[in-house]
Amino acid sequence: MPKYVKNAENFIDRKKTAMYIKIDLWQGRLARMVAILMMCAVPLYLNHHRYIGLTQHKFEFLVFCMIISLLLVVAIWVYRMTRNPRLTPQSPLNIVDWAVLGFAVVTIISTFASPFGNSMNVWIGIEEPFGRYNGALTQLLYVAIYFIISRWYKPRERDFVLFSFTAILISLIGIFQFFGMDFFNLWPNDMAQHRVDNFFNILIRTTLGNTNIVSTYVSLAVLLTGFLFVRMPPPSKSSDSKKPGWKLQQPLFLAASAFSFWMTVVANADSGRIGIMVAMLFALPFIIESVKTLGRTLLLASSWIAVYTLQTLFFQVMIMETQTASSLAPFVAVFLALLAVGLVLTLRSKEPDSEAPTRWKLGVIVIIACLIVGLVGVEIMGRVEVEEGARGGLIWEMREVLHGNLRDDFGTNRVYIWRHAMSVVPNNLLIGTGPDTFGYAFPIERQLFFGEFYDSAHNEYIQILVCQGILGLIAYLLFLGAVFVKGVTKAFKEPIAAAVLIALLGYCAQAFFNISHPVASQIVWVFAGILVSRKFNEKGRFEF
Repeated sequence: MPKYVKNAENFIDRKKTAMYIKIDLWQGRLARMVAILMMCAVPLYLNHHRYIGLTQHKFEFLVFCMIISLLLVVAIWVYRMTRNPRLTPQSPLNIVDWAVLGFAVVTIISTFASPFGNSMNVWIGIEEPFGRYNGALTQLLYVAIYFIISRWYKPRERDFVLFSFTAILISLIGIFQFFGMDFFNLWPNDMAQHRVDNFFNILIRTTLGNTNIVSTYVSLAVLLTGFLFVRMPPPSKSSDSKKPGWKLQQPLFLAASAFSFWMTVVANADSGRIGIMVAMLFALPFIIESVKTLGRTLLLASSWIAVYTLQTLFFQVMIMETQTASSLAPFVAVFLALLAVGLVLTLRSKEPDSEAPTRWKLGVIVIIACLIVGLVGVEIMGRVEVEEGARGGLIWEMREVLHGNLRDDFGTNRVYIWRHAMSVVPNNLLIGTGPDTFGYAFPIERQLFFGEFYDSAHNEYIQILVCQGILGLIAYLLFLGAVFVKGVTKAFKEPIAAAVLIALLGYCAQAFFNISHPVASQIVWVFAGILVSRKFNEKGRFEF
């Protein structure tokens, strides 16, 4: 072959390689923009209307962000095709991708076949005043978010540092509101329908919405930032540790988790706390992986107890005006014990994080032991409530369920909703009644039975079963199951993967008692994309 021909071929190859690097860079920046917008901007977003039509405005902002993102996706694809159609071969679809595509197809078919298409806009969902805006458009945008993140996003620690700052800000706004300090004047008190006379029982909090929405977000924030603190290796002597703010990342993660947990107490977010407890239980194999991770977990738990104690102290002193020493002494003792043991284990352990052995068998044993202790504790504490005549709390309801007593008013009437929701499933078994049509599908004679309009099942899985049928539910469960399988294989090597996996597990647990909405649920699809991402570093650690 003539030399000039070989030189020409080498020049063409170098040109193709440079073009590939440029396109890959564009794709990565776009995916990172989408991740930050969904994790940080959407939950924080408020416009000049403040709380009036809050969910609608967040939905419109999410749609706007995704329209811009999808236009950029098309622009990158057009550029690639015009330059060289064979430049970047597409990765084959995996089982998670197929499950997501199946969910999208069922959603579209269910939308067009909905019997309520003439009564509402199934693409948007039920709108104000009861609107969740969780229609077909929202769910298809979730699918787009997943594919952008899973294909192009390369997780970076600074993105989660930004998420931590956002979580702290959102939590502080809600905490200050609880104490009557509405610095941003979010509540327009000049309007009778939004007037606030008691900040302890306000309907909408911080920049998120009602208690259900707050529960979803703070459970994700508590677990993600908490386990970033637990699992993230300390800064090394490499050049990375000299970057501004690097040494403060672990205290920041701890603070974000503590303030978010405080928000669960302020908002009385029961479903969020249930999600946190379930996730912590199944996270035990990661917690006991090394002495350091166990020590950091104890420090994390001590921060949660500290904010709970402060909140209880405020109630007893400022609201109830009662003595506090005897009632708070156990909390203070537990806090000091966890703090002391956690510091000793964290500071004195010489075991490197990267060489810590995986103790699966011990983890399973501890999980089973905690389940037994938890069930016994529920029985004892529930019996005490019965003897004291304090029935109606969460522990008492759990004890009654264990004894086979399932009343309609349990879980703020959730059992009533679930029981009657299941009665309409056989009427549209395969593809349901259409996305976000639960308010129309629920038996009309059962609406307002407890004085409320039931626009949601308050159980994400029953909601999908009713609105998108058994095919939609199977696709969604297959999607979650496949994500967890892929996530577990990475979680012991990747600190961020472990934190994301545990946060996703907490979401799935609280979803049994909660709703999906375009305020925080889009974060879950970002997390799913991260766990399936093809952009993990070969060294087992994300770049900063």
